[in-house]
Amino acid sequence: MSYELVFSRAAAEAFAALPKTRQRQAAVALDGLRGLAHAPGDFRQTGEDGRIHEVHLLGEWLLTTWTDHAAREIRVVALEHADEG
Repeated sequence: MSYELVFSRAAAEAFAALPKTRQRQAAVALDGLRGLAHAPGDFRQTGEDGRIHEVHLLGEWLLTTWTDHAAREIRVVALEHADEG
């Protein structure tokens, strides 16, 4: 069973603000996250809530997440194009 993606308000707003072409590119990268629920990110950072966030570089996108294994959800807290980060 795969994990569902759940977006923070900030991540959802960042996605919605992208041009349609970039939205399609980001959607491909986000879909790639589903297979990474148990994989460490390319690096880690601590969120404002003290939680460890995994930062994945997928294609041209930096996707910041944490995984709720009990709920089978990957929480996307930030997404940004690597060239703009």
